[in-house]
Order: sequence, then structure tokens, then C-alpha cells
Amino acid sequence: MRIPIRLSTAALVLLVLTLTVPVAHAQAIWGTSSATPATEPGYQGYWKYCFNIEWDTTGYGGQGLSHSSVFLGLEDCAAACDEGAFAFSDTVGSGGDAEGCAVYYRGLFECDGDPHFPQFPFPTIKFEYYEGECEPGGVGWAYVCFYSIFGPGPPAVHPYRLGIKFGQNTETGPLEGQLPMCEISPVEDSTWGMLKALYR
Repeated sequence: MRIPIRLSTAALVLLVLTLTVPVAHAQAIWGTSSATPATEPGYQGYWKYCFNIEWDTTGYGGQGLSHSSVFLGLEDCAAACDEGAFAFSDTVGSGGDAEGCAVYYRGLFECDGDPHFPQFPFPTIKFEYYEGECEPGGVGWAYVCFYSIFGPGPPAVHPYRLGIKFGQNTETGPLEGQLPMCEISPVEDSTWGMLKALYR
């Protein structure tokens, strides 16, 4: 009679351990990106980079989105912070959330990185929503774009190139696709010089 009791006790201990071990958080932010030559008036000669970004903060308390960031990884690129190297339309995209909130976004270039992510002190693109009647909740998505004179690298999975700030919290996540390299392409040097002159 003692053997079944021991087995039951062991099973009970295993069940308690299973229930008390913390469950790992799911990914808070992830996305994909693509690059194509820009065709919009005023951006000829640039590359257009577009991002499908999704987030889910329910495993971290569920706070709504403050902003998202793309860490470009161009810390060794002397020209990355030149005026005209990156450009934005007035509205860079739109998005929504699981509760039906719909917003538009603006883009910002941070040469020294997003201060909320001090571990990435290099050129960063930040996407903020225009404040209005609602703010994106803990589960949502955005489709946003920016322009750059720098040509794209090959498609790859970049593990920590996306960041999200929600409430007082920050998390990073993977980006799959293309990001700018420190190469001016396909714009010729003379055209690049003319573009830089416009911003001086």
C-alpha cells in the first residue's frame, strides 16, 4: 500500500513545481521589413524601407504602446548622421490594435539612439503615433516607412533590431528582412552631393 502513496506524493510534488515555475514571457515585439527604390515625388534616388511591426505586451502587464524603434546598427557609418541621409513623409504610416483604435505615425531619426534603449547608442529610427482620440493598446500592429540614401543589405533575421516602449517598460525583438547598409546606392556621387547641399 505504501508504493501507490509514494507515487501519488511524487506526482503531487511534480504538479506543484509545474504550477509554480514562472512561465517565460512571449515575444513583446516582432516584425518584417523590405526595401525598394522610392518612386514618390521628392524622394527619387532614395530607398524606401517599410516595416510591418506587431506587438503583444499582455505577458508584461498589457500596457499600451508608447513608441517603437528600429536600431539601424550603423554605429561605424560616419555619414549616417548627415542631413538628408534619412527622410520621412509627414505621415509615415498607420496602424491599429485589438480594441479597434486606429492611428497614424510620424518618424524621427535619433543619431545617438533612443534614450530609452541605452544599450543601443547608435542611429535609430523611432515611430510615434499622432495623439488623438485613442492610443494603441497592448496588442497591435503598424505599417510604417522611411527613406534613406543608403542601399539595403541582404535579407536576414536581426534578433534585437526592434524596440518597444510601453508604460515604463521596454523590450526588444527580432526583425526579419532588409536594413540599410553604409553604402550610397544606387544614387551617384554627384547626385548625393546635390542632395546634401539641399539640406545645408
